[in-house]
Amino acid sequence: MSGAMTPAQRADEWLQQQYHGLVELSVPHPVAESSQAWVFGCRTLSQSGYSDTPMLNSSFAVPKNSVGPFHLATGDPWGDLAEFDGSPQRNSAAQARRINDRGCVVAIDAGMDGGRATALPWQAVHEAPGWWDRLVRQYFSGAEVSSFASWDAVISALLEVGPYARGVVWVRRVLNGVEATGHLMYATINNGQFVLLDGQTGGLGRMEKEGIRQLVLARFSRGRPSPDTHRSKWRIPAEDFATAVRKADAWLDEVYGGQVALVDASPADETRRGWLFACNTKQFLAGGDLANAMLDASIVVPKDHQEPFGLPNSDPWGWFSRWVEGAQPGVDGQTLPPKAGPAAWMPDTMRKLGPILSISEHSDWAPLLAELATLPEAMRALVWVRRQDWTGRESVGLLLNAARTSNGVVLIDGMRDGQAELEVDGLRSLHLIRYR
Repeated sequence: MSGAMTPAQRADEWLQQQYHGLVELSVPHPVAESSQAWVFGCRTLSQSGYSDTPMLNSSFAVPKNSVGPFHLATGDPWGDLAEFDGSPQRNSAAQARRINDRGCVVAIDAGMDGGRATALPWQAVHEAPGWWDRLVRQYFSGAEVSSFASWDAVISALLEVGPYARGVVWVRRVLNGVEATGHLMYATINNGQFVLLDGQTGGLGRMEKEGIRQLVLARFSRGRPSPDTHRSKWRIPAEDFATAVRKADAWLDEVYGGQVALVDASPADETRRGWLFACNTKQFLAGGDLANAMLDASIVVPKDHQEPFGLPNSDPWGWFSRWVEGAQPGVDGQTLPPKAGPAAWMPDTMRKLGPILSISEHSDWAPLLAELATLPEAMRALVWVRRQDWTGRESVGLLLNAARTSNGVVLIDGMRDGQAELEVDGLRSLHLIRYR
């Protein structure tokens, strides 16, 4: 039946199968055509609480033979199209590794710090609105984001940061006036020279100049610690409780500059593969002011030489259980742990979102949802889900985007790119934060 369809109908059908109605054609006709395929553009539908971020993989090919549609490779989409013209066949699993730029830049960043990470294959959920902001927030916290029209401007901006500057460059392409498949590359400074790394090729990146709509740079700096500091402080095995505490303290001091302390650490925090401790800012522990509290109030301390890390905000206990049983981050669907965010989340986050109008506290979901239902339509709000671990200490939390729409109350988990789950187990408290 699909053989009788027009190219646009086949494109629509594939988008529906791939994205379940959340993505549409950018324009109702092909934006380009080769000997073996038509090329279409696509975009996400607007979703409440999210910015209308262009998709990274916003171009896809609809083959003229029986092969199914596929997103074009991010590193060289037009070369990928030419390759298909020469041999019109495509393996979907292999293609998913040619469009996983997000995982590639995160893996490069981990490698720059001496860690090991494997870029996970692309998934459709990675294209959800707000993906760029989430990527920067989760893995490159504190980065300054700017847009430029030329590579010279990008280079100058990164050099301004200093000798330890790093950055992620989002290359936004355009094809016949329509947003086209983009590319993410990693930038750094080596001996005073700008270096661009392409995780798709494992080599130096190309500074494309034709067909570029915009260059978006998330720039940051990571001071170069001395090797002795790393080896003597936290890069040590932690097979007993006392050493685990020392390793955790050293990491917290290095990452947060002495602002954060462990909370009631105990030998009972040990698991087969490491230790799960609780932590919070010293200001919050001393005064209890919510503005000083941590969102990521947990720290995992591996028993081997690996660096301590925080838990993901969504499904932290499932992630941790899989890790304890031997799952390797970045492999077989186990996501990489997030980069450390600010010690106190509220000042930095609300500075970006807007002034706080009110904060209410609830012990369960029913009264919070009832209050949310009374808010004016289109009023913006956050829900801060505060969790506790099995010992009753505050642990890793979660922020949800909340709104009342004409269709009712909406709660979105930005980390999962979908509707929030109303967790009950381990729930400490809920805060509804209204802001302007």
